[in-house]
Amino acid sequence: MSRPPLFEPIELFRLRRSGLLALIAIAILFSLQFYAAALGVLLGVGLFAMNLILLYEAGRSLLSASSKGTGRALAAGSSIARLLMMGVALWLVSAFLGREALLGACGGLFLSQVHLHFPIRRVEGVT
Repeated sequence: MSRPPLFEPIELFRLRRSGLLALIAIAILFSLQFYAAALGVLLGVGLFAMNLILLYEAGRSLLSASSKGTGRALAAGSSIARLLMMGVALWLVSAFLGREALLGACGGLFLSQVHLHFPIRRVEGVT
């Protein structure tokens, strides 16, 4: 039984663990009654996941591109579009939910991005 293609980037970019860390942060913020910041963290992790999925799909299409010029244009356009999407999304969070939610969203993005760069330690003999 093969997995759907959506599960590959989830495992590759450790989105499950980022989600767990975000849930812990959300629980802490919620218990401290920072409700907008907790919502912002959730939105930030969602933006991170959407960005990674778009990055993964752009990489897949780059690998299957037949000409170098098309691949280069796709990579440049994808990078600009993803940055623009993140900027607009964070602006919308700020405009409609406020500064506390914006800081929470930036914190969720930061938490997920930093977690992506921590190495995974695997113990031999344990799966």
